[in-house]
Amino acid sequence: MKTKFKMPEVGDHIWLKRNIHVFECECLITKLEDEEYCVINLENGKGIRDENNDLICSDSIPELLGELQQYCLIYLMED
Repeated sequence: MKTKFKMPEVGDHIWLKRNIHVFECECLITKLEDEEYCVINLENGKGIRDENNDLICSDSIPELLGELQQYCLIYLMED
């Protein structure tokens, strides 16, 4: 059975699970004023950061998902 992949859009929810330690959170894909995309943790309203405490952002959603995959398992949530 073929499964179609739908690229998430701004406003879509994703579930992130950190590979390193027990960390799971529901996040919202959002677009910043400077045309960059990031994800916001819905539990605390903060952006997801890397190990250097830098906000994980990118110029496109596919690039953002690629960046996040370095730190988290990503689960796309259905509407």
